[in-house]
Amino acid sequence: MPRPSKRPRPDHDEPAVPVLPDEVIVEQILTRAPAADTVRFQAVCRSWRAALTSHHFVQAYQAVREAAAHPPEIVFFAPPTAGSTAFYSSSLNQATARELVTVGNLRARDVVLSGIKPCRGLTLLFQPSENAYHVCNLSTGEHVTLPPCSPAWREITNGPCVLSSAGLGFDPAAGEHVVVRLFEDLSRRQRCEVFGLRSGGGWRPVAVPPPPHAAKGLIGLPPVFLPDDGGCFYWHINTGFNFAGSEERQHYATPEPILSLSVATGEFGWVRMPEERARHAFRLAELDGELCASVDMRLLAEQYELWVRTPAASWSLRCQISLASLPRPMREAFGRCIRVLPLGSWGGKILLGTSRHEVYAYDPENNGVDRVFSVQEFMDAPREPDLLLNIAMHEETVASVRRRPSAGDVGRLKMKLGRSSVASRGGGTADQHRQDSTVALGATMALLRYIVNRHN
Repeated sequence: MPRPSKRPRPDHDEPAVPVLPDEVIVEQILTRAPAADTVRFQAVCRSWRAALTSHHFVQAYQAVREAAAHPPEIVFFAPPTAGSTAFYSSSLNQATARELVTVGNLRARDVVLSGIKPCRGLTLLFQPSENAYHVCNLSTGEHVTLPPCSPAWREITNGPCVLSSAGLGFDPAAGEHVVVRLFEDLSRRQRCEVFGLRSGGGWRPVAVPPPPHAAKGLIGLPPVFLPDDGGCFYWHINTGFNFAGSEERQHYATPEPILSLSVATGEFGWVRMPEERARHAFRLAELDGELCASVDMRLLAEQYELWVRTPAASWSLRCQISLASLPRPMREAFGRCIRVLPLGSWGGKILLGTSRHEVYAYDPENNGVDRVFSVQEFMDAPREPDLLLNIAMHEETVASVRRRPSAGDVGRLKMKLGRSSVASRGGGTADQHRQDSTVALGATMALLRYIVNRHN
């Protein structure tokens, strides 16, 4: 913690201003302030800037959030005006959603999030069709635009299916976030490149070349990153989706449906699905730190299955979601979406995000499903996205995008911090939100008055 700067003594004719140690302000007050406000408070003085950008403050801020045990927050995005994208956050079953940031030069219909939750506080936003990649903190608006990279081969003209995939992970050995991009270039070569946010230096190839035809089954979806064992990326290689003929599918066949890449070793591997589920449609996600496959069994058994890969490298059935046993309105609402992915667990229930911009809470004990969030409650939701979901888990964080920005390295997004909120169309009360806002506003105003008195 930086030592506070010396303060001028007040004149004897003026009333003494109460002075709080900087350690108390940072540890007890600023760790409870909104993340966006901590960025503004960095301009107060040099000692505050050093304290608020330190690794210690990032950890202390995260510890306060975890101890509070607030209900999970959902982040979603929608186009408020042409050519821009606004990101919002709302706690489950809350009647309001707060605006996080609005990006003036980002089209919502082209945006893909790097995963269902941030990687150590950061999120990768990318547009596969334009090879544009940005790493950002949606809580503070801090972001960096990655250097240009080689374009990927487009399988469908003017469509979303580009033979590429990019994900955000963390390299514990180097102590930095990394962006990994697996793609097939315009020369039809399979390539995999990595960009380190702290080391920089441009895109560099991985140590071991990707397997032949690895990118043939990619359609722009991000991989799943798991931080354990040095970190590992997982891709679902769906060659049957992109190639219609049986002869072509056989020619481009892969040993197993899941490709892995170890951040620690830079080596690729193949992961087998359970034999009885290998031929069914599935999508990968992360559930409670484990690799999860959401298997769509609606055509055969009118159910979803969630399989998780255990540390012993074997698969086990986490739960079966029977649509037939649900009340008819819930069965129809939950069953008509194209994609369902687990977002996490909360209160003994599994949160399931759908491509219809909704979140359901599934109770494994009684096979009950309740809708706990819908974008339609706040605004007109766009159609189901072509690639994945427009919702994810949100974590309020002060994590920095890069500790040591290189010369000329700036973010190219026109990012503006949000200041408004959106009320639910369905009515209901927002008493808790108003109470939380009142408490936060009172604490912020008291802090601002103290700052003004201290530095006048």
